[in-house]
Amino acid sequence: MKVTRKLFIRLGAVLVIIILGVVMFFVGKQHTILIDNFSSGDYRALDEFWVSVDGSDYLDMSRMMREQFVVMGQKHNISLQWEDEASGQMLAVSFNISIPLNEDMMLLSVPTFMADMNAPQSTWLTHFESQATPSSSSPEDNTVVLDDTASFSSF
Repeated sequence: MKVTRKLFIRLGAVLVIIILGVVMFFVGKQHTILIDNFSSGDYRALDEFWVSVDGSDYLDMSRMMREQFVVMGQKHNISLQWEDEASGQMLAVSFNISIPLNEDMMLLSVPTFMADMNAPQSTWLTHFESQATPSSSSPEDNTVVLDDTASFSSF
């Protein structure tokens, strides 16, 4: 009787640890959301607006700007505020996004979103991959000259 009771307690403890690990993986996954205000195709960039992610302070954005927000979890709330040019009133929209688990960095195109707010999320929220190119790895490009007078050899 005591052996089975110990076995059940140990199995229960292992099961709780595994469940806790799975929950922490989903809740603690870190993502980067890039809020983009670049013109894309037929969609013109907004002159000025304010953006907030998950209740953070509003950041002022203008044309040709991109802001980065590091967030944790899969579901996030984005809030946008802008001034209507015709009436001068402040308008606001708040919407939820869901980031796929395997994505580390997502790009949210504000002009594309504003053109059609009812469009599917995949239209204005896309995977982003850095365009940075690695430096040359050839050994002759990486030589370091240690002689201080080496630059005077051409005189």
